[in-house]
Amino acid sequence: MELFVSRGYFFCRYCGSFHFPDTKVDDGIRIIGEAPEPLACAVCSKPLTSAMLDETHPIRYCRNCRGVLIARRGFANVVERRRSWATNTPPPPVLLNRDELERKVRCPVCKGSMITHPYYGPGNVVIDSCESCELVWLDFGELRQIVDAPGKDRGTKEMPRPVRGDVVGSPITGARVVGSGPGTQDIDDSDLLTFLTRLF
Repeated sequence: MELFVSRGYFFCRYCGSFHFPDTKVDDGIRIIGEAPEPLACAVCSKPLTSAMLDETHPIRYCRNCRGVLIARRGFANVVERRRSWATNTPPPPVLLNRDELERKVRCPVCKGSMITHPYYGPGNVVIDSCESCELVWLDFGELRQIVDAPGKDRGTKEMPRPVRGDVVGSPITGARVVGSGPGTQDIDDSDLLTFLTRLF
């Protein structure tokens, strides 16, 4: 079995099995149940279940390899929020494992090839993303590695506010934030003159 030290699990390339010595509950993931439409895991091909991440982001979760499929905007929001609330001492930086760039992963939704690339934020993690579905696949421990990486944005406890036009909730519903906080009005800014007159 091959040890993935930075993420805390073993993987057997011969039989495709995973072993997680740390048996505590997965960080912030609550399983809801079987997915309404069956999707196969991008890594181990087992069925994905419906789950919630941090009680606000709908995800698909693999009970076998503990991988997570999340909308790209949701992923960015989770990283920003978790890093802003991180108070633990960050571990030493981990080098990027270039061998992970060679793997081929298929999107569970469209079955197209996902782009395997370094995450261009903290943590030296290789992630997989589907441009057409706007989804990100995270292997077990990658989110924790990103959140725990050193950086000035850790521990600021400044909660980012939703930005006007951001998609909230399930990417299926397409609900958008109207206004930018308490007391704001929904302004139709399609007409520049109307927008400016309402500002002043």
